[in-house]
Amino acid sequence: MIGPTYTQYIGMEIEHGLKRCIKKPRFKEGYYKHPALPLISKVTHTSSAESNFSTGPIKKTMYVEDTFGNRYKVSVEDLKEVKGHGWITHAEADELGWFGEGVHYDKDLDIYVESDAEYVSWLTKAREKNFSSGRQTELDFA
Repeated sequence: MIGPTYTQYIGMEIEHGLKRCIKKPRFKEGYYKHPALPLISKVTHTSSAESNFSTGPIKKTMYVEDTFGNRYKVSVEDLKEVKGHGWITHAEADELGWFGEGVHYDKDLDIYVESDAEYVSWLTKAREKNFSSGRQTELDFA
């Protein structure tokens, strides 16, 4: 079953964590030497401008600036689990399948699978049967 995504929450957690690093470096690993001054100088708010809420992906993006003026893009995106490919991005999933037809969700397997020639031909026939274009041309609004 396709469940909820927590992209917004995870993005906000990352944003708040990075904003705390502006005041004081917080890296707690013993191997690396801590910087004397914070390296992060600015963190933007979490933006969802790149998200497609109807078909996916849900994507949250923020930009980080270091003290030297370099900018970095940090993004969080929900991934699709595709049979035989593991967890991949929506863009990668759209390129898979028969002649780039992408993937579709298989309810019996409870996972996304690549769209093969058989599925694409079945889908085309089903669309023609249920949504024939002849009905729309028969309407006369005069």
